[in-house]
Amino acid sequence: MNTGGDRILGIDFWRGIALATIFVNHVPGNLLEPFTHKNFGFSDASELFVLLAGVAAALVYLPSFEVAGARLRAAVRIWLRAFHLYSIHLLVLLICAAIVAYASLTLNDPRMLEALKLDVLLNDPAHALIGIATLGLQPAYLDILPLYVALLVAAPVLLLLMGWSRALALALSFALYLATWGFDLRLPTYPAQGSWFFNPLAWQFLFAVGLYAGSTIRRGEHLPGSPWLIAAAGLYLSGSLVWMVSGYYFDGGSLPRILWDFDKGNLSMPRLLHILALAYLVSRLPLERWIRAARVARPLILMGQQALPVFALGTVLAIAVQMARIATGGDISLDVAMIATGMALQIALAWTLDWYRKGSVTRMRVGSPAAPAEAEATP
Repeated sequence: MNTGGDRILGIDFWRGIALATIFVNHVPGNLLEPFTHKNFGFSDASELFVLLAGVAAALVYLPSFEVAGARLRAAVRIWLRAFHLYSIHLLVLLICAAIVAYASLTLNDPRMLEALKLDVLLNDPAHALIGIATLGLQPAYLDILPLYVALLVAAPVLLLLMGWSRALALALSFALYLATWGFDLRLPTYPAQGSWFFNPLAWQFLFAVGLYAGSTIRRGEHLPGSPWLIAAAGLYLSGSLVWMVSGYYFDGGSLPRILWDFDKGNLSMPRLLHILALAYLVSRLPLERWIRAARVARPLILMGQQALPVFALGTVLAIAVQMARIATGGDISLDVAMIATGMALQIALAWTLDWYRKGSVTRMRVGSPAAPAEAEATP
């Protein structure tokens, strides 16, 4: 994405970090999982991914919403993007279901389908198809893209509000976030009775904060650098680190659950504050020059720039690795080999798509003087 100048590679880099972490965390019990940052704080890669999605959406789409005659076209563009993600989700779900079904048949163990909430495909296929089409059926590890689809569907409203008043947009978004806790607002699953694991009505606030941050970057403004604010963020991160490492448990007493619970689905306040404190402190560090110069950062940057296809491949590979670990019993050498291979394949895909994009842009420039300077950026 561009902001009127060079692409901000830091956003791509941290999005690559989030994608790599999600891949590792989606293989429970593997050798590397205990070293991901979810074990050292209240938030994890999901919060980082959604926050950065909001930043990217502001940089890409907000300029169109600042022009009265371009807003409807920009909204349609976002909804087409949401439909594209919806299509990718259906494809990924189909492939993952086939992988789990094959493993279940090979090992004669139907519990694999049950563990990932895919047994409904066998027990009640008609209702399962309705659930798949409506996003009501959300198997384990396949529920992030539906959240992103829902956020993009609502994005034009948030962007329109941001264009009028950023403070008003955040206030209304925060009010909806509080209402999800106060009135237990959720989206229902189908056919099983329940609710979405990632509640879009709560997570939209983190996305809105990302939109605010992206609009701030686009305007050339800077977040406040108060020593007190920096100290408070540092203390909060340090406290969460001690809390997680020590294994301390607090039942909340009479406090509202939003203040002490670590509910990921509804994005509890401790998780929300943790990702905001972490992002704020990282934003104060002069990392952009290092990210541009460091060769070691290049694979993660490429992954971040090709986030959707890399995420889709990573999800399929993670499910395949899960099944392979179950089939073989799993050991350290197998974990290292499979995780390393999975990461290498994701980096290879990102590199290939980047190579193809650059070649396409070159052909466009040669073939048409009026062709755009680069392919359309997408969050």
